[in-house]
Amino acid sequence: MSFGQYVALSSFLLSMGTIAITYAVAISQGTAPACNPFLVGCTDITHTGMKGDAGFIFRGGMVAACVFFLFWWQVMSAWLKPVSGNISRRVMVFFGMLGAIGLLAGTAVLLPEKGDTHWGVHVRGANLFFQGMLIALTINYVLIFRGRKQGLNVPSFWFKTLLIGLLWFQFVAFAGVTIGIEMSHGKRIIEWWATAFIGCYFLTSWWDWRSVRLTT
Repeated sequence: MSFGQYVALSSFLLSMGTIAITYAVAISQGTAPACNPFLVGCTDITHTGMKGDAGFIFRGGMVAACVFFLFWWQVMSAWLKPVSGNISRRVMVFFGMLGAIGLLAGTAVLLPEKGDTHWGVHVRGANLFFQGMLIALTINYVLIFRGRKQGLNVPSFWFKTLLIGLLWFQFVAFAGVTIGIEMSHGKRIIEWWATAFIGCYFLTSWWDWRSVRLTT
């Protein structure tokens, strides 16, 4: 496994794996209702990772995932360097890292008791994650689209195309992903799907970065 593949896989497993394990633990401990949140939206991601053991798993796992998100954007920038300009890559990385830092801050302030959580920071951080990632991933897709015309090998291109299309469909059809303290069932469903799409987009680079290695 190359360094690039390790970053892509870790970004996916730490984020999506943490959410899955957190929800399973929350259900077993009775701190979150059991349902298929992608279809029913009985709970949002935040409230699966607040109380009990699930809270510790969620905070630790998501903070670690955010660190790998930062690495992912740096690797992506290096991979695109031969086929894209510095300014476009820097803008892409800026918004991608801004989104990751927003999620990190929003996760760090979650506490078991609802009244103890700094909801202003959490809500702003979570919204910054979705908005920053949408901008960064869109720029990334455009740079990849152009890079293919210059010979960039992107085995996952059509999977990326599907995911960016689904993200933009959600944004246009449902007025984006807006996180709040209390959300409707529809908003919760959108949050779960948007999070999954972003996680899968990170994973697609596993196929693209087989030769991406650390160099001195």
